[in-house]
Parts: sequence; structure tokens; C-alpha cells
Amino acid sequence: MDEFTSTKIFISELADPDNNVGARFVELYNSDSEPLDLKGWTLRRYTNDNTEISSTIDLSGFVIEGNSTFVISPNASEFEKVYGFPPSHSVSINSPADSNGDDNLELVDPFGTVIDIFGVIGEDGSGTNHEFEDGRAIRNGDVSEANPIYTPSEWTIYNDTGEAGTINEPQNAPDNFNPGIR
Repeated sequence: MDEFTSTKIFISELADPDNNVGARFVELYNSDSEPLDLKGWTLRRYTNDNTEISSTIDLSGFVIEGNSTFVISPNASEFEKVYGFPPSHSVSINSPADSNGDDNLELVDPFGTVIDIFGVIGEDGSGTNHEFEDGRAIRNGDVSEANPIYTPSEWTIYNDTGEAGTINEPQNAPDNFNPGIR
């Protein structure tokens, strides 16, 4: 299958559980009814206030089924122990799926275009409207397309500070998370 772009794939949940860093994950969602091949797609992380890419996940070789999630874990064995099923993709620690809640992420299509973003590149998330430290950032259910401009109103964010419109309610795994369910 040839590379393609789509705004139907987007970041739907970011997890940094207060009680278990091994249960962190990133969830993508395909809001299209058709399966979408991720050949050439990448997920990039900018750690803290960095403006240079800190780490990247190549999503080539994977397909997200229609109206389905794709869960990426930096610790597959701990993820499966905590949530009861294996992640869709297992990656290393210090990858985009291993964020401590103040990093920024971009979903990039095969042509180098940023399709979706979480956070503000160059701004450490601590104390901002994109901090999910010890918590989670979940895309609101009415969002059905990617957005290359971070829009806080598209997200519900739980953390340990409650700054800038977020909710001061640390989240524990597995009870406060639902990977694989949109």
C-alpha cells in the first residue's frame, strides 16, 4: 500500500500514571470506518521545552482498523500485567510513549506534515494547559479529526497541579485509565 495522509488518525490518550511509570502509554485513534496503514507515519516527542526532536517512533508496518485504537507502550510486559492485554506496539523507554507528563508530541504523516499535536513545542508543560504529569490527557469524545494546532478545549487533562484549566486529580493505573477504548 502506498503512503497516504489523513486527518482521521489522531492522539486520543496520553498516560503517566501516578502509581506506575511502567504503565505509561500513548493511544492513537482512527475515526475513519476504513483501516488505515501507518507506512511512513511517525510519532515524535519533544522533551520538556526542547525545540529539537528528542525521540521518534516509526509506525510503519502497522494498520489501525476502522473506528479503532492503537496503543503504544514503552514497557509491554508491565502494560500487559497492569491492563490485562498486550499493547498494539511495544517500544523502548525514553520514546514518545514514555512521557512524564510535561513533554510535547507530534503525529507526522509520511510526507513530513504534522497532522496532530499535543502541547506547545518549546514550552515545558509543567504548570500549563498541557501538563499531564501523574495523570492523563484524554481527547474529548466530540473530536473526530486531527488538529495540527494544540487546542486545549479538545482535551480533558488530569495531573498533580490543576494549573491552567487542568484537573488536580492524579490518576492511578489501571483504575483511572482505559487504553484501547475510545
